[in-house]
Order: sequence, then structure tokens, then C-alpha cells
Amino acid sequence: MKFIKSLYNPTNLARRLTFLFFDIIAFAISLILAFNIRFEFSGISYQNTDVLAAVVIFVIVKVLVFYYFKLYDISWKFVSLQDIFNIARACVVSGAIIFIVVFGFGIYFFEGFPRSVILIDAVLSFLISSAFKISKRFYLEIMRQSIYRFDLKKTLIIGAGSSGEQVLRDINRSETRKFHPIGFIDDDPLKQNLYMQGIKVLGTTEDLADIIKQFDVESIIISVLTADRMFHRKILNLAREAGITDVKVIKTINDISNNVKVRVEDIRDIDVSDLIGRQAVSINTVIIGSYLREKRVLITGAAGSIGAEISRQVANYNPEEIAIVDINESDLADLELELGYLLHHNKIKMYLCDISDAHKVDKVFEAFMPDVVFHAAAYKHVPIMEKFPEEAVRVNIIGTHNLAMAAVKFNVSNFVLISTDKAVNPSSIMGATKRIAEHIVTGAGRESSSNFVAVRFGNVIGSRGSALPIFLNQLKNGGPITITHPEMKRYFMTIPEAVALVLQAAATGKNGDIFVLDMGEAIKIVDLVRDLILLHNLVPNKDIKIEFTGIREGEKLYEEVLTAEEGVISTSHEKIFKARMVCMYNQQSINDMINVFKNMNGHTTKENLISLFKYYVPTFTHDYKKNDAPQKYEIPDNVLNDENSTWN
Repeated sequence: MKFIKSLYNPTNLARRLTFLFFDIIAFAISLILAFNIRFEFSGISYQNTDVLAAVVIFVIVKVLVFYYFKLYDISWKFVSLQDIFNIARACVVSGAIIFIVVFGFGIYFFEGFPRSVILIDAVLSFLISSAFKISKRFYLEIMRQSIYRFDLKKTLIIGAGSSGEQVLRDINRSETRKFHPIGFIDDDPLKQNLYMQGIKVLGTTEDLADIIKQFDVESIIISVLTADRMFHRKILNLAREAGITDVKVIKTINDISNNVKVRVEDIRDIDVSDLIGRQAVSINTVIIGSYLREKRVLITGAAGSIGAEISRQVANYNPEEIAIVDINESDLADLELELGYLLHHNKIKMYLCDISDAHKVDKVFEAFMPDVVFHAAAYKHVPIMEKFPEEAVRVNIIGTHNLAMAAVKFNVSNFVLISTDKAVNPSSIMGATKRIAEHIVTGAGRESSSNFVAVRFGNVIGSRGSALPIFLNQLKNGGPITITHPEMKRYFMTIPEAVALVLQAAATGKNGDIFVLDMGEAIKIVDLVRDLILLHNLVPNKDIKIEFTGIREGEKLYEEVLTAEEGVISTSHEKIFKARMVCMYNQQSINDMINVFKNMNGHTTKENLISLFKYYVPTFTHDYKKNDAPQKYEIPDNVLNDENSTWN
């Protein structure tokens, strides 16, 4: 019983000793069997050969050669063709060494030793050793498929490509199987009726409904890395029509610096994020790794949804230390515990800090001395910032300036601002403050050796302040789900996708760059809500009502990713573009602007702030009106002289 358990939970030492033990037996058997084959099992004596001494020498030589080829360090569960090839190489090399020992040193008990025995022995050693090493994989992937199928879900895999094959392989290897794959579906006519690992391609997506009924399918796994929302929607609708509600997809972030690897752990239930236009995101972990490995990385806003995901993904690249900074002590403490499972606790530093306090920010930078800073701290909720514009100024503008100046002062190598599509032709106070934050960051690098970049993207699904958690709560309560306008559109991506592309952009950015992530197509909010209702097996406007409440102050029907005057420059990554910036503040003009905001000290009217935003962000538009027209705020003459106000 203990041996059976060792098949599933072997330690490294136990695995090595097991391989060594069976190889010793295999090598001894192969030599004795080689003699018998050579003499046709006739019982003829082995002449002058001392068989026992020969066995000892043969075994020692082979074990040493196998050890040299690291054949006792391979995975029993995942033994590969490369491993089998290495076994063959080891048998050839050990056979050559044995030939030299037998016929080159004149050892008396090898007199008259048959040469053919060495060849036969090498072949038998390869066959027996390989058979044992591949035995576990053979059992997991072939024999076990016919065992205990009755409690597994009959599953179709959509996509008979590389990822589909890997999904099938890992399902068969999994120690806790949930699926019994019975076939593939693929639209490639050249793959029809082909077999992959004994599983047949049964048809195309047009045949899906009939195949589900014919084979009593209970679950579907979509394993197409390039699948878009239309493909996901098509499969989901066909499955529902055939009575299947268990539809799953695989991950959408892949490493282009290595072969795609898909595992059972990457399979998850299909959700609304798969129905709103995103395709798979590819990143180069080698480039990102060289950017972050052994670096001291500081993340502001780490307790938020974006900052927390940045912290998690950065932790995967083996940084020297991570500093998580936020004003929210509870979530910051939770994140510290979570990161402790990814990194040693000594590598995690936590700082409770309000970034609008310049003195406190300097103390954090002085204590941690970061190499890389990801600035994700910001007020992002548009309607709330319309009510409290002075808070948007305090955090998004002054806080960003404090961090940028600290980065310059303490010689931070790389500073990355997390920006937003609402900074483009802003119509909200939040958007205007984030646009000014972009100017602060890109301008700070003009007179500094530090590398300052910004990454601009749209809405992320499930982040704090986003609509999806609100919709889910309304759905949970039986509706209605409220939307501001039937034509409201937004760009969306998932939090892991957005952060993966942020890391990719940051790793390749140059000073002053503003990157724009390809968000795909803008999605109508009403379509998102309908998909969300359907995913819960409910009918829109029958089981759950959809109501429209009207556009709120500062909102747009459509968000923009690039301003009209910017244009775009492609980069080496298909999902990342660079804004062609035509204007930028210098450091002196930034300092003058910050002084104006600081001198207000939170004691000014919303009208004055709007006028000020319009001065610093000429593309800012706002429909706020109080007592007819907003008051014009008089900008001090010395804020921007002619030289500093030139955007170049």
C-alpha cells in the first residue's frame, strides 16, 4: 500500500532510489538474459566468464553513466520522449565503455567474452529501463482511462490543436480526474476523423448539438487559445440548446518565450469575461524576468484590485523584495499574508502610507530604496470624484507628484504609472486628474536619469469601483439591474490580462513613453448585462429586469483610448501601442502647476477647479453648470511663462 502511495507522492530521494533500485535489477537481468539469448537458452556454459563479476562491472558502469545523463532526476509522471532518447544515449555510451573494459584491459575472467552479448545487453537495458520509467505515465494516460469512468463527466474538447492535446494529456495524468474525454471538435477539415492519444475528432462546431446527444456529453472544454467572444458565445449557445450548462475554458495568458503549456489547473468555468471581446494575451516572461528579477519593487495602491494583482505577478519573477504600499490597513495585511505563500516573508515589506504626504513618501523610499515603482494608487470612481474633486486633486495629482519626485530623489531606475482611458479627452474630474498625472510622470523623466512611463487601459472586470460587482449583487437580489444608458459602451479586459500587459510594456518602455493597451472592441454595457444574466441560466427582462437610469455627471457614452492629436506607434507586441505624444510639460512647469493646486489647500469651489483643469488639459470638457456658467479661475501670470508653456 505504501508503494502504491509512493507512485503518487514520491519525494525526490524516494524517486531516485526507486529508479536506482529497478535499474540495478534491470541491468543484472539484461546481462543474464543476453547470455541466454546468445546461446539460445541451451544451457551452454559461459566459458571462462565469471558472470557474477561481469554483472557487477556492467551494473556499476551503467549506473554511473545513467547518473551522468541525469536519468535519476527525471519526473516519473511526466517522462518524455527526450528522456527516452537520453536513456538510449546512456545505453550506447555505457555499452562503448563496457566494450573497452572487456576487450581493452585483458581481464582474465573476460577471456572469450562474446561481443554480441554487449550489443544484446545494451538493447535489453534500454528496453527494460525505459519500460519501467514510462510505466507510471502509461498507467495514468492509457490504462486508467478505462477504470472508474462511471463517476467522470463525459467531456468534449473544443480545439484539436496543441493546447487541446495538452489539455487531454494533463487530464489523463491528473491525480483527481473529473473529466472523461470522449472526443474532439475542430473546424479544420484536415483534422476530421483523426485520432489524438486515442481520442477521435468527431466533427466541427456545426455538429456540436448532434454529437452532444449522440455521446451523452455532460461537459465541454473550450481549448482554443485564439478564441474570441463570438466563438465563446457560439459554443455557449449551442451547448445550452443541447442542454449542457457545464462549459469551461482555459487560461488566456500565455508565455511566448516558451512553448505553450496548458494544464488541468488552467481550466475554469466560462464567465462574462470570456464574452466581452478579449482574446488570449501573450507575454514574454524572459524579458519581464530580466526587468524584475532580483529587483526591489514598490507597488502603491497594493491593497486595490490592480495593485494586488501586480504584486502577485511580480512575485512570480523572483524579485529581491516587494514593498506593498496603501492606506487601507486591512486589505494590506491580507495581501501580505497572501504574498507570503509566493515569496519568503522576509522579502515582503508593508508600508501604511498616504501618498499625498510627501514627507511620509520620502521616508518609505528612503527605507526601501526601490529599483522599480508601480504606481497604481488613485481615486478611480467617476461619480464620487465629481462630488469630492479636491480628493481627486490630493491623491491623483499631488500624490503622483510626491511619488515622482521621490523616485528622482532616490534614483529609482523605473517608474510606471497605471493610467486610464478616461484620461483621453477627459469629461470627468477623475479623467482630468489622471491626464495631469500622465504629464507629471512623463515630464519628470525629461530632466532625470530615471525611466518614467505610463500605461493606459480601459475598464477591468471585477475591479473595485467597476460595474460588474454591482451587477452581480443586483442579480443576486433578483434585480432589476440598472444601466445608465442603452448605448453606453466601454472597453474591457480582465485584471490578470491587464497586469500581464502592463508588465510587458513596462519592461520594454523608454523614458516618457505612454503605452496604450489594445482593448479589443468596445462592448455595450447592456450586452454585458444580458450575458451575465444568461450565464446564470436566467432570461433577461423575464427573470431579471434591465432598467436605464440616465447618464451621470462626468460620464461618456464612449471611452477613447487615444486623443485625436496623438496617433499611435506600434511596438514589438501586437497588443501594446505607444501614444505619439505631441505635448509635454517640463519639470519647472510641473512644479509651478503643483504649487497652484497645493495653495488651494482643498479650499476652493468645484467651478474653480474645473476652470483650472481646462487650462492644464485643453481637451477637458465638462457639462457641470451652477448659477449658469462656471466662474473663470484666474491663473497666476507666473505659473507658465511662454517658454514653459510650449509643448514639445
